[in-house]
Amino acid sequence: MMQISETRVVSPNPRQALNAVSTMRKTLARLGLPDRVSSEAGVVLEQIEDELRNPDPDRGVVTARLERFTEILVGAGVDMTRRSLIRSIRQIAAWLGPIGVPLVLHLA
Repeated sequence: MMQISETRVVSPNPRQALNAVSTMRKTLARLGLPDRVSSEAGVVLEQIEDELRNPDPDRGVVTARLERFTEILVGAGVDMTRRSLIRSIRQIAAWLGPIGVPLVLHLA
């Protein structure tokens, strides 16, 4: 997925997705979830981050992990309309391209 600005074409890169994972980690810490839920969600974020750090990250793996992360939070009753969560998920979905669209639409 590419974004076209007035002056140039911008292709999302894994660095933007990594920044989004960092933001999600901070948001997760502020949610006050039970330790088990927080730990499980944190492990999934680590898996996403590990994949994004690969020289050629697998978008399918990142998509599956991001879906799992959202399932964990939804299952814990987290309001997925929180701006920081939605913004971060959208940033990762932008890197994912078309494969990430259904996830974002499901959360909207």
